[in-house]
Amino acid sequence: MLEFEPRVNPDNPEPRAACALLLDTSGSMVGDPINELNNGLQRFAEDLKEDPLARKRTEITVITFGGSVNVVTPFQEAQYFQAPTLYAGGGTPLAQCVIEGLEQLRQQKDAYKQNGLEYFRPWLIVMSDGAPTDPRNLINQAVESLRNLQHKKGITVFPVGVGNNADMKFLSQLSVDRPAAAMRDVKSFAEFFKWLSASLGQVSASSTQVSNDASLESTGQVPLPATDGWRTT
Repeated sequence: MLEFEPRVNPDNPEPRAACALLLDTSGSMVGDPINELNNGLQRFAEDLKEDPLARKRTEITVITFGGSVNVVTPFQEAQYFQAPTLYAGGGTPLAQCVIEGLEQLRQQKDAYKQNGLEYFRPWLIVMSDGAPTDPRNLINQAVESLRNLQHKKGITVFPVGVGNNADMKFLSQLSVDRPAAAMRDVKSFAEFFKWLSASLGQVSASSTQVSNDASLESTGQVPLPATDGWRTT
């Protein structure tokens, strides 16, 4: 008989900051891009573990879109998060991945409520070096769902375009608060994940979490580190 593993650790009473990483592993990421992405993820895991609050409060899931959509790493506390090794290939079902990411976040928030845990507004990171290859109706569904949830203060979205072929116009449609950020080059993955771990550390140390029975997420804004190290201007 398989042992049941709860979606959240009930022995950890800390408020939670859920972060879903939606990562492009399509065929165009073969070579240096996927290698640098893997290196960046490894550093991200190490940095989070060094933050005494973020390691207990931040929960990470890694969902990839390359040919198909895969929940590579289900949500887990940062103190237990092990960076997966990702492989590139296939098309770019970005919209399908967004829909899956939203479902994973919904289930995670439900688990927080069921366990009486407070939580911060969840984060959704979308990184792609191309354009979605999904059917148009699925693309429209993903964009509409994501934007509606943001209007309800239910999520914070950070779209990031990698390289010269990223569809920055589409990625910018995913966020109502900010245009998509363009990464300088694949060598910047390490700097991006360093920025992300520092940002999540600041969020988890803030006092902007909401009650588990709140209808809207916190509207508080936490000052984040500058993006100069990895972003083009």
